[in-house]
This record gives sequence, C-alpha cells and structure tokens, in this order.
Amino acid sequence: MTGRHLTTALTMVVLVGLLVLGATWGWQALFEEVPGSGEAAEPTPSCTTEVIRAGDKVSTDQVTVSVFNGGTRNGLADQTLDALTRRGFRPGQVGNAPEDLDVRRVQVWSTIENDPRARLVARQFGKKTRVRFSDEDLGPGIDVLVGNDFRKLDKAPRAVTVTQRRELCLPVESTAPVD
Repeated sequence: MTGRHLTTALTMVVLVGLLVLGATWGWQALFEEVPGSGEAAEPTPSCTTEVIRAGDKVSTDQVTVSVFNGGTRNGLADQTLDALTRRGFRPGQVGNAPEDLDVRRVQVWSTIENDPRARLVARQFGKKTRVRFSDEDLGPGIDVLVGNDFRKLDKAPRAVTVTQRRELCLPVESTAPVD
C-alpha cells in the first residue's frame, strides 16, 4: 500500500466515523423529550371579570380590540389596530372578516348588549357608528370589522361613563376603573 492509499483509507475511516457520530446524535435529538413538555403550563387569563358601577369610567387601556378586514385593501386591519393601540387600546387579534359579510366602512361587534367598552371603541370611528350585538366572537375583546370605505379614526374620548352596573372582563394588568 502506498502513502496515497493509506491517506485515502484514513480519510474514509474518519468520514464514516463522523457520519455515524452525527447520525447517532441526530437520532437521539429527534426522539428526545422537548424541554418543559413534561410540565403542564398553566394558562394565564387575559382578563378578569370586574363589577363596574354606574358612573364609573371605562378607558381605552381597559379595552382589548380585535380588528378584521372586511374589504380588499391589504393591511387595513393592521393599520386600524395600530391606530387604536396608539390611542391606548390593547391589541387583540388581526385577520380577515368572514367572507359572507358585507362591510362597507366599519362595524363594531360585542357579545354583550349595551357594552360600554364597545361604545368607547365605536366612538373612535365617529358618533354615528353603532355597536352590533353578535353571538359570534371573532377575537379577544371587542371586534371591529373594517371595509374599503374606512379611511381614518375620528376625534373621540379616551373614556366613557358606564350608565348601568356591569360585570365586564377587563385586561388583567389594568382592572381598576378610571375616576
């Protein structure tokens, strides 16, 4: 055997050894338990139910808003949620509205009738914007559906007064009513 044959044989042995080592490590990593998967993670609530008395105020930082695009303009839901979060609202979910809906400008939905949080959100889109009661909850908090005719938010208050005693789910970090 010449020196060249010896070098080639040694190189092949080293390469096969590396291949076996890599395959063994990969096999173990593939079937290794995922870190933290043995412990059940406790879900953290996004809101707590609080009693709000008539005369108390609900402010933007106590309201989570989810925005859904009901039109054909790309990024409309993201832009709208950004504008609302700049006003102090808490961001919820962004997505597309169900296809069977006809949304021209804006719709504000709540699963609670006479919801002051929804009234506060609706005011951001103008005094004529009404809140629709819906059994369908599209995302966390108050649902806003925007269409192609929506352009920008209106001047609006940052808080509304609660007209009747309510139990509302307010974000965990901010549960006290604003005075």
